[in-house]
This record gives sequence, structure tokens and C-alpha cells, in this order.
Amino acid sequence: MAPIRRRIDSQLRRDVRLLGRLLGEVLIEQEGQALFDLEERVRHLSIERRRGPKSGRRAAATQLAALLREMPLEQAEPVLRAFSTYFRLVNLAEQHHRIRRTREHAIGGQGGPQRGSLEAVMQTLRQAGVPAQKVRELLMSMRVTLTLTAHPTQASRRTVLEKTYRLARLLENRDRCHLTPHEKADTHLSMREEITALWQTDELRRERPTVGDEVKNALWYVEEVLGEQLALMPETLDWAFERVYGEPLGVLATPVRLHSWVGGDMDGNPLVTPEVLADTLRAHRARGLRILMTQVARLGWVLTQSERHAFVSEELKASLAEDAAALPEVMIRYGSRTTGEPWRRKLRFIEARLQAALAYVEGRRAGRTEPLPPAAYRSPEDLLRDLGIIERSLIEAKAKQGGVSKVRRLISLVRAVGFHLAELEVRTPAEDARSAAASLAGGPAPTEGGARLLAVLQRMREAQAESGEGCCRTLILSMAASAEDVLAAFQCARGAGLWDEARGCATVDVVPLFEQLGALDDGPRILRELFTHPEYRRHLQARGVQEVMVGYSDSGKEVGLLAASAALYRAQSALTQVAHEAGVRLRLFHGRGETVARGGGPAQEAILALPPGSVAGTYKATEQGEALDHKYARPELARRTLELVLGGVLLHSLDAQPRVAREEEASFRATFDELAEIGRRAYRALVWEDPNFVPFFQAATPIEQISALPIGSRPSKRSAGGLESLRAIPWSFAWTQNRAIVPGWYGVGSALEELGSRPGGRELLRRMYRQWPYFHTVIDNVAMVLAKADMAIASRYAALAPESTRPLWESIRAEYTRTRRWVKQVTGEERLLEGNQQLRQSIALRNPYVDPMSFLQVELMRRKRAGCENCERPLLLTLSGIAAGMRNTG
Repeated sequence: MAPIRRRIDSQLRRDVRLLGRLLGEVLIEQEGQALFDLEERVRHLSIERRRGPKSGRRAAATQLAALLREMPLEQAEPVLRAFSTYFRLVNLAEQHHRIRRTREHAIGGQGGPQRGSLEAVMQTLRQAGVPAQKVRELLMSMRVTLTLTAHPTQASRRTVLEKTYRLARLLENRDRCHLTPHEKADTHLSMREEITALWQTDELRRERPTVGDEVKNALWYVEEVLGEQLALMPETLDWAFERVYGEPLGVLATPVRLHSWVGGDMDGNPLVTPEVLADTLRAHRARGLRILMTQVARLGWVLTQSERHAFVSEELKASLAEDAAALPEVMIRYGSRTTGEPWRRKLRFIEARLQAALAYVEGRRAGRTEPLPPAAYRSPEDLLRDLGIIERSLIEAKAKQGGVSKVRRLISLVRAVGFHLAELEVRTPAEDARSAAASLAGGPAPTEGGARLLAVLQRMREAQAESGEGCCRTLILSMAASAEDVLAAFQCARGAGLWDEARGCATVDVVPLFEQLGALDDGPRILRELFTHPEYRRHLQARGVQEVMVGYSDSGKEVGLLAASAALYRAQSALTQVAHEAGVRLRLFHGRGETVARGGGPAQEAILALPPGSVAGTYKATEQGEALDHKYARPELARRTLELVLGGVLLHSLDAQPRVAREEEASFRATFDELAEIGRRAYRALVWEDPNFVPFFQAATPIEQISALPIGSRPSKRSAGGLESLRAIPWSFAWTQNRAIVPGWYGVGSALEELGSRPGGRELLRRMYRQWPYFHTVIDNVAMVLAKADMAIASRYAALAPESTRPLWESIRAEYTRTRRWVKQVTGEERLLEGNQQLRQSIALRNPYVDPMSFLQVELMRRKRAGCENCERPLLLTLSGIAAGMRNTG
């Protein structure tokens, strides 16, 4: 394997060098040799500061700071753009490199399947003694839901991303094809053209995106990448299963579903109105129908069998006769063209029914009120019935190898995305549900938020009547803190007519979101209270599941990483136990972000670290912001991500991963709770109790500029107020920008040191790290954050803060040093990330190129505060450039 790894790494270096050289050519052409020489001077000083002789590193840092301090604004902007563009190209090369590694595993076959892949997971299951039938049964019932959210963490414009996608395709073409010299030169020319266009494109949005813009952006990933990957997933599962178990898996629906909050998340976003929600639902349906029409038309070029050469079933003949009677205009237009080609004719009728449904939706969006035509499809089930007829008739016609697989892919796509691409969910503050319910019960008029909720529920009822329950049936209550919150939303749904009399239940699932420490600890009690409420219990029996969302963001901001991690583990364990005792099926919804402070980290490891019994074949999590681009921008990346998630759910649900003994886990959890309390006290003392913290945070981070960055429709605060009202995303974004990344590690060192200094404490911590997956994951994630942080650069930001905050900064530095020392003692490594060379090398590669942007950001913040009027745009450029370099916003 080593030679392959070295060859692949050399290919990555080759790609980075090529893209860097092309960018250099563009810089000289567009900005002149002098600007290029200045950028190179900055780059070399930054590299010398990192990698030069130790005796000269401090001098290099001083020279770099002086050079940037004296740099005029008209030079600062192109230098910033050069480094920012370089990172876009490096990110692109690394994404391409991930795809290359996956293909090398698949082609070479040396050392077995790629770690985390479905084939590797199937091997683990078989080695653990899990029989084939048990795996098959789980896959038949398993459900993984990925929820695209409206959280504003994508700092790049779609226009810019589209250009990098075209560059990616050129890199792929260069890798996979034996090009002639002319083709190679043409590929390089095309790359140069894309980089030139990228340089000449404004990377900053001129205005904040609307909610409609965000809807289109999220659905792009479904339309262009995820839809196809979901349709292919049953084949991928079948292939991996048969490779390992030696028998076919059988016909299987894709276990993955897509949901979305974009256009339905009202928490703190006044722009999500009832009208926006209604239009979003119709936009989903229109886009979904267009995609299906395209797929049906393509299938028509495959199923060209003639009745002269293939048997036509009686079922298909009867179906065609019904279609001809219902759609005579289609017979008039296409009858002669499809004579003798029954499958093609059937697809023409399907296309016409989809077109009728689309025309109805577009008419409703335009304000027309005509009813749905009788021939139009009303639901995906109608379409699936027709596709089932085609599938069965092809098998009867001995055409199993003549197009059945294509039909099954389309069936799989319809089952996965329906007519809506992604099922829309609604989120609202719990206080709005309480106000709305009180008004329905004869109390005071609802608040503005309560009135909006009631209007939104009416729109949900209309949408369900128009398109079926599956278009929008989840109501999430943010900041839920009691059973009364859930029951209030339940009564609002019933009052709005979202009710099924025959089944005795609401047609929406009410989902409490427990996101602060108190709510997480009270969650089990709240569920017990709900389960004893007669009417709500009948509702649950009819619906079949109680979904509960656990939030990783606000808890971390409130009490720090360790205390939030412990609370989340406790809550998930206890919620699972309470639901089991009550005989209620529980679905946990994980509200994760990208940063470690918001629950981010490697997908499969995060699933495997969840409490025993808490997955049970069901997993739901948020996907947001830059995560969509990192994970789903290209088909191969999306496939790898889906395999990792599905593999984690399979291993956890079938209990096939190593687990610590129950008694030992109880001891480890008690120790972790003790660590969490020590960490909580340290974190709270810094963030919430030190009066100097807020002035320090406001001065030593670019939080003011982050609030002005036009990357999302939602405000950075839930409401007017101080630190408590600041959302977790800009909170994490600010600390990533100043390179301290405090929320990802603060308090960890104090906790490890206090417990590890006790007799036997250090060995206990090491044993926990070796044997308990959850603790192992927490510590590994902290190590990653520590490796990304740079306290020398953060000190330059700290120097912008008032002198009175100096002791506070010194305590942060001391805690960072303490945490590094103790994390290495727990893991047994001499250097951070010693066991993850790939990540360590990536950070080492990036740092010298992120550093100049950080130095410049500090200088621009200083100038702006001194009254500089033209610093705003360069400052915003540093935000997006550092975000690209650190691979994180929120």
C-alpha cells in the first residue's frame, strides 16, 4: 500500500503545483509582475515563519507584519484575492484527491476495500457473525434522513462554485483519459480560462440572498448530484452485500431520504413568511416534476422494444387502453410515432401526466385557481404504479437485461425524492406555539410569531390537501423546555385542520428540539409526561414514532464542549430508555454543525460513538452550509459520504462494532460527567462570568464584519441583546477567523489535568480513550481543533482588545497549552494528530497560505477602528478567504 499512497500523494502535489502555476500566470497577466512579486514576497515570508530555521521564524513574522502594515489598500485587495483563490484551487485539488484515493482502492484492490465503505462494513458484519438475513431485514426497514438546513455557513457564491466544478471536471478528464498532446494542451488552456474567469468574478455577494435564493441553492445539490446517487444506492448496497455474503440482496428501496428546512425555518428569520413557505413547497414540487419528466424522456430512448420482437403483457395493454381514453390528445400527437412500441407509448402517457401536474403547480404559483386536471398524477404512488407495470411487463417480455435496471433506478428515485425532491420541515420557537395555542383557547391575541405560526399551519394544511401529507409533515419546536410546549403545538396543528379523524391523530409530527443544558437534562421527564397524555399518546400510536431533536450548537455555546458532549450522551441514552419503557418508537434527530463546537467531525465515527440502542436502524441529521459543498458537490464525494453514513448506521444497529462492557461504561460515564462539570466551571468562568470577556470577544474577533457578511438571509442574532442572543454559527465563525477556535477546546485541559493528576487518573483517562468510542471521538475532535488553532496569530487579534483584557487572554493561552499537553498524554502521542498523517499534512500545507490573510485581517481591523472608510470590502474578503483556508465557517 505504501507505494500507492506515495504515488497518490505525488499526484496531489502535481495538481496543486499545476493549479498554482496557472494562477500565477493569471496574476501576472491581470495585475502585472509587480503585484505578483509582492504576493510571492508575502508567501515566502509566511512559509519562512512556519518552516524556516527556528532562529529566523520570529524575524520573518516581524517582516511579514511590517510589510502588510505598510501595504496600501489598492494592493491589499488583489493580494487577498490571490491567496483566497489559491485556497479554492487547493480545496478543489483535495476533493479530487479524495475521489482518486477511492478509485485507487476500487481498482487496485490491495489491502481490501476502502475503510468505511459499504463493502468494508459488510465484511465487518460477516466477521462479527451477523447472518445475511439479519442484514437484509435491517436494510428493508432502515431509514436515514439527511436534512438540508438554511444555516448561513456557505461563504462562497454559487457563481464561484460553478466555476470550480468545471475545473474539477477538467481535472477528472486529465486523470482518467489518455490524452493526446493536443488534448492535453487544450485541457490546460480550458483550466487557464476558468481560473481567469474566476479571478475576474466578484467573490462577494452584492446583497444578502433571499430565502428563494437559498431554496434554489439547496435544491441544486439534489437536482445535480444527490438525486442520482440515491437512485443508485440500492445497486451499491446489493453489490457490496453480494461481494461479501455471496448471495444477492434482492430488490430494495433506497434507505436514504432528503428533508429541508430552507424556506420553512422561522426560528429568528422574519423573512420566512406563510407566503414564502407556500411558494417553497410549490417550487419543490415543480422542480421535482421537471426532473422526473427529464428522466422519463431519457428512458424513452432506452425502452424502444417493438411488439414484433417482444411479448406485450395483458396488464400493459389494459393500462395503455386506459391511458388512451384519459389522454386522447397524447394519442393524437404521439399515437402514430409510437405505433408498435408499447413501452415508449406508455412513457409518453406518463410524461403527459407529469406535465399536467407541473402545469397545475406552476398555475398555482402564478395565482391561478384551476383544479388539478383528472389525468394529472396526484401523488408519487400513482407514478410508481405505472412504473411497476412497465417493470413487470419487461420481465415478462424477457427484457430483464433490456432496460429493467433503468426502470428500477427511476423507481428508486421516485421513492427517494417523490415529487418534492426534499420534504420540507417547519421550525418555530416554542414560545410562538404557546402564544398561538393560548389564543385558540380563548386567551389573548397571539404574538406576531404566534400569528405567523397559525398562518403557516394553514398553508401546511392546504399543501397536504393539494400534494399529500408527505410534502410537509414535521413541526420542530426550537428552545422546547416542557411537555406544555409540545402539547401547545399539537393543539395548534389540530386547530388548523391538520388532523386525520379516521386515525385519530394530527397529520404532522411535533418534534421538540432540546438544545440547552437544562432542556437536555429535562428531556426524559418531558417525554414521560407526553407519553401519559391520553390524546397525545393516541396520536403517537397512530403516527408510529416520536421524533426528538438534540441540538449540539447552543449547548456548546452555553456550557462548553465537554459539558455539552456529556449532556448530549446522557440525554440520548435516557430518551432511548424512556421510549423503550413506554413502548414508543423513538427517532433521534441530530442537529450537528460543521465545527467541533457544534457537533462536527467524521460522520461514521460520530454515529458509532452514539449510545447503545439509540440508532436502531434510524438516523437523522442536519447537513448545512459549506458541508454541502465538501460532501455533495460531486457524485463521487456524495457516494462516499452516503456510504459512510449508511455503514455507521448498519454497524451501530447490528451492534457489530467494539463496545465497552456495560459495567465499565457506567464507570466511564461517571468519570466523563465529572470531567464535564470541571470543564463547565472553567468555561462558564471565562465566557459568562468574567466581565472582560464580551469586550474582548468584540475586539479580538471580526464578529462585527461577520454580521455584515451577506451569506445568508437570516440575521446573526435571534433577537436584540448581547452574547446570549448571538447564534452559535457566528459565534463559532468568529473564533475560527481569529485562529483561537476557543469553543472547540476551552475547559478540556483543566478537566483532564484535575482528574488526571489524581492517583490512577491518567491511566483511567487513557483506558477510556482506548476502550470507549464516545470519549475517543471527543478527544480526537479536540486534537483536530488544537492542531488547526494558532495562538501566535490569535495573540495579534488579542492585541486589538483593551489592555484590561490582558489577564483574560493570558488565561486562554494557558488553557490552550494545558489542553495540548493533556490531550497528548491521554492519546499517548508525542505530536497532535500523529495517527492522522493526512489531516496533519493538509493543515501544514494550508497554514502558510492562511497566515497572510490573518495578518492582513488584523491590520484591516486596526485601520477600520482608526477611521479608515474603505476597509470594509477587503475585510469581507479576508473572512471568505480564511473560511476557505480553514475549511470551516460555522
